[in-house]
Amino acid sequence: MADILIIDDDPVICDVLVQMMARISHHTRTALSGARGLELARNGLFDIVFLDVNLPDSSGLDLIHKIKDLPSSPEVIIITGETDPDGAELAIASGAWNYLEKPFLRQEIALQVKRALEFRREKGRVSSPGQLKRSEIIGESEILSACVEQVSIAAYSDVNVFISGEPGSGKELFAKTIHLNSDRQEGNFIIADCSAMNSQIAESLFFGSADDDNHLEKSGFIAMADHGTLLLDEVGDLPMEIQDKILEAISSQSYVPQGMDQRINSRFRVIATSRDDLASRVAAGLFRQDLLFLLQGLHIPLPPLRRLDQDITRLAIHYMKACCRKNQIEVKGVSPEFLGIVGEYPWPGNVRELINAMDKAVASARNEPTLYSIHLPSHVKHTIINGTNGEGEGDHFTVPSLHFGSGAQIPRLRNYLSRVEEQYLKCLWNETQQNIELACEISGISRTCLYKRLNKFEICSDK
Repeated sequence: MADILIIDDDPVICDVLVQMMARISHHTRTALSGARGLELARNGLFDIVFLDVNLPDSSGLDLIHKIKDLPSSPEVIIITGETDPDGAELAIASGAWNYLEKPFLRQEIALQVKRALEFRREKGRVSSPGQLKRSEIIGESEILSACVEQVSIAAYSDVNVFISGEPGSGKELFAKTIHLNSDRQEGNFIIADCSAMNSQIAESLFFGSADDDNHLEKSGFIAMADHGTLLLDEVGDLPMEIQDKILEAISSQSYVPQGMDQRINSRFRVIATSRDDLASRVAAGLFRQDLLFLLQGLHIPLPPLRRLDQDITRLAIHYMKACCRKNQIEVKGVSPEFLGIVGEYPWPGNVRELINAMDKAVASARNEPTLYSIHLPSHVKHTIINGTNGEGEGDHFTVPSLHFGSGAQIPRLRNYLSRVEEQYLKCLWNETQQNIELACEISGISRTCLYKRLNKFEICSDK
């Protein structure tokens, strides 16, 4: 799959090209003006740009050099409704891949895209480290950047990959990003949900089955992933009865369908994900250790959303905009209070919960131009307002008895809670030896929120 940008002021032409690209499994973005197209090109890593000559705000010929000078140096295909041999010659001289006239044939477009991508692969532009296409992986924090670097390593090799992380942390997204940046990007990306299968159906799902005449009747996941990628989603739930056959299929790159004797080759790559610590399942006899070793060619542990600091608000704005586009409404503004609560809430459901919250906020705002805290789900607001983290309801601890002494003046609740909070934070900061990540994990609050509270009592002033 390639990333393709379409810059044309005619929405009909854009829709036609989007549909054509979808038929050959490519991802597209569109822009109706030169300025918007250049903005998208600068913020993305596109392989091909379809560029109209006559745009409302510029000439497509003037944009060729600007687009070609971008880091991904996409191939530019000029499209126009006018017969202009001089313009065609000028476009090619300026670095365009080709020049096509409207109306164009689907076969002609598909052939030009295929040839342009073959050229890019030969030049090493499609599969080269540092050019990772990560349009859906949002954020620049240090911990996320480390994960993206591992994704880049995985994408430009063929090693098996194991991705671990809490539910909703984006394991499937990272797996698909690896696939789309690999040499297997034109092959299938097959998802096998191991949590939704039992031993009775697992073998048929993975290996397929034959009819009474020993002919293949139904293809399985492994056959469909030939020259592509097989995602073993929540591999820890894979039935024990089939793990040995999966191990053998991965090792030999071949399989035997149910009811057949013939072994069939399949050159598939495996990416596995898990929410659990598989070492503990190995110790409990629920998962084969040799299979775990085989899957862990490269291990990418994904952080929970609460550890991504300022990336949380970046993600919130990204998904808010995506929701607005999906519902074909104007992108909304956001108030500081809205972003403050989003940044402090610990998001136990991770990115999946954040997406749902942004959908709810946009729906609640309806025709209002700006999102406020009132538009957030009630449990998100209450968690921050009440000072709880949404995760520790099941914790058990002893609340110290209060004795103010006979005749002593009982302090105001706000003053008392402030003193208790200060003592707690001092103890936390000392016991964790000023390790902010450990302090966040123990207290159950985000880094931003913890620093704010530490600064409030002058316990820590450096962020």
